[in-house]
Amino acid sequence: MLDQLGVETGLHCNPHTFRRTFAFLLRKAGIDTMTIEDLVRWESLEMVQGCIGSFNFQNSMKISQSSLC
Repeated sequence: MLDQLGVETGLHCNPHTFRRTFAFLLRKAGIDTMTIEDLVRWESLEMVQGCIGSFNFQNSMKISQSSLC
């Protein structure tokens, strides 16, 4: 289903992309790092910082196709 969505939209679609996008949206909304860790179910605050700490929302689509996390 995600592969087909990717073909139809031209966007990279996989569970990890949705998870990271959710985390970016939470951060953009001003949600704190510990809450993001809990909601996204990452194992540590370091994972949150590693995935969203050094990136802003505007460039999140550019990195969604990479394997930073």
